[in-house]
Amino acid sequence: MPAIQPYEEKELLQRIAAGDEQAFAVIFDHYYPLLYTYINRITRVHAETESILQDVFLKIWQGREALEFVDRFSNYLWVMARHHALNAIRNLSRRQAILSTLPTDAITTGDDEQRIWQLSLIDEAIRQLPEHCRKVWTMNRIDKMKQAEIAREMGISLPTVKKYMQQAVSLITQHVKNQSSLGLAIMIILTLFSKEK
Repeated sequence: MPAIQPYEEKELLQRIAAGDEQAFAVIFDHYYPLLYTYINRITRVHAETESILQDVFLKIWQGREALEFVDRFSNYLWVMARHHALNAIRNLSRRQAILSTLPTDAITTGDDEQRIWQLSLIDEAIRQLPEHCRKVWTMNRIDKMKQAEIAREMGISLPTVKKYMQQAVSLITQHVKNQSSLGLAIMIILTLFSKEK
């Protein structure tokens, strides 16, 4: 694939900054295959790679006014893509930790992309929890700490830990119900919260 010459790229970026979708398509078509290969080496998951690339190019389009001030677009793009890929790896690690808390038959239906969506749904719900609930839930379900240990570690009472766990369960349950089919919601909720630790 021939490289875009710096002077051509600068003109394309100015056109994109002005809202030119055709100029954006040229940049997209040029960099997408290169970034796909790079990011897929990091994530090793096709669906995650596609999602990262969509996020990267969406952010570029949404912040297009700033592009006319970017001197080295390829560097700018690679740094942004790398940042998104590393965030994705952290999220995948968290999802794997969540998955390990579930019984083996909890999330086994569907293909890899379906399972990733299911885990993404849970991860999204956890990220939206209030900080104290998220911390307690993570310490209990991911770090495998008992509620009494969490109370000591955080310097709060055991009833407060229990209250935060109940609040986390309620909020995650509501999010899953709102975002998925009833069958999937029931399956996730039953398996995720069936055993109190």
